[in-house]
Amino acid sequence: MAKSKKGKASKKALSYGNLYTQEAVTQFLVNFGRQPDTDEVLRKAGITRHKLRVLLDDDEIAQAVETRLDALLATPLRIEPSDTPEAELLNEMLKEWYHEIATGALNALFFGYSVQEAVYELKPEGHIGLQWIGEKPMQWFEPKNDGRLILRVDGSGAGHEVDRVFKFFLTQRKATYEQPYGKALLATLYWLFFFKQNGFKFWAKFLERFGTPILLGKCKDTETEDMSRALLNAHAQSVLSIDIEDEVSILSTSGTSGTAGAAFESFNNVLIRQIQKVVLGQTLTSGTDGTGSRALGQVHENVRMDKLKSDIRLVTPTLQAVVDAVCALNNWGEHKVMLGEKPKPLNKDQAERDGYLKNAGANFSNAYFIREYGLQEGDLMEQTQINFSQFSAVPKQAFSFKAKPNKMSDAQQEVEELTEGQDELQLLKPDQVKELIFKSDSPESLAYNLMQLIPGATQTQFTANLDQALYAADVLGYAAAQKGE
Repeated sequence: MAKSKKGKASKKALSYGNLYTQEAVTQFLVNFGRQPDTDEVLRKAGITRHKLRVLLDDDEIAQAVETRLDALLATPLRIEPSDTPEAELLNEMLKEWYHEIATGALNALFFGYSVQEAVYELKPEGHIGLQWIGEKPMQWFEPKNDGRLILRVDGSGAGHEVDRVFKFFLTQRKATYEQPYGKALLATLYWLFFFKQNGFKFWAKFLERFGTPILLGKCKDTETEDMSRALLNAHAQSVLSIDIEDEVSILSTSGTSGTAGAAFESFNNVLIRQIQKVVLGQTLTSGTDGTGSRALGQVHENVRMDKLKSDIRLVTPTLQAVVDAVCALNNWGEHKVMLGEKPKPLNKDQAERDGYLKNAGANFSNAYFIREYGLQEGDLMEQTQINFSQFSAVPKQAFSFKAKPNKMSDAQQEVEELTEGQDELQLLKPDQVKELIFKSDSPESLAYNLMQLIPGATQTQFTANLDQALYAADVLGYAAAQKGE
């Protein structure tokens, strides 16, 4: 019986087809067409990613977005190393185009990704620079999970891969293998925007319907058409004349008395706070929710700085890619783009002076070090002060025969016991002091000769005798000066 060749055929097909490789899967998606957007919010909402731009027309979302953008645009920018002629040219280029590059790159935060195109020209100075750079419609491009960027101008078809080194610059936010389009912040805001817009529409219709009270007329002898005409005139003129047997009443809802208005205001405030939390990370931009404190403001300021640092990390690679492209075209050396405040250099003279003052007994506050040395809160530890109100090392006495008749306090008693416990201090005789002074010609030699004279003295005895000798030397020197006059 002949053996089946089914297994060999399948292995042969796999070896030629390479269907088990990542490249084959990617090629299949390219041939199939544009890779679908797997964002769950966009799928449920039934909109495409670039249509999220309509959310920027909302007043609250636009205000929060502008707050983050303004903080980024106000961030200082510099080129390192900064002492080269190329660095000056790069600084001028970024100063001219920083707004466009930063704004386009930050749109990746709101839409998931953004693509910018650069157009170069030969400058009069002789180097290649930017003629124009700006953001292109994101729906024209398709980022791939292998790093490629596909251009599809008509929105469909196979498209073609574009250059990402010199021509096009891609910025992505939280892009993954499954979702190369990135995570759009505006997609998170979509349902908040949806309910906010529809809530305003409902409230506008409610006010249009019930803002003006409805007049209900009951007529007996008067014709119905005459009553309707009279009620219409009453809305315009606020005056109505009816028969004595007719009756007119007003129809209104609880909303006209404030109940519905308070409910809508609470609903709108919740949506606004949620929008601010998503975009800014906090809710103290336009209000304090009825309460406020310095500590609360400091916490929210820290949150704002964290958001700014995150935006800087998102935008910096795009700026660096533009600088690298210009440097490569001009055969310049490597230059780095730095965003943020330049670290404050250490003033060596001031640091030495503060060290001398600290050794001399001066105490500086933490606020001084933060202000003068550019430190931050938490970098310095609080110093604990020890209370020396009593001599805790002295053992407590249960009873003292000397303290009671002399009426000593506890502190006086402890001082008395300390002084009585010390040995008698031995000082030099006057002749020894004079001999020591005549042998010495400076305070240093005086201390050395005194050490040779009393080698077995304790530190306390040596200090007391040194002070005695120095004082005597000053007195003798003053007396000799008086006689010389």
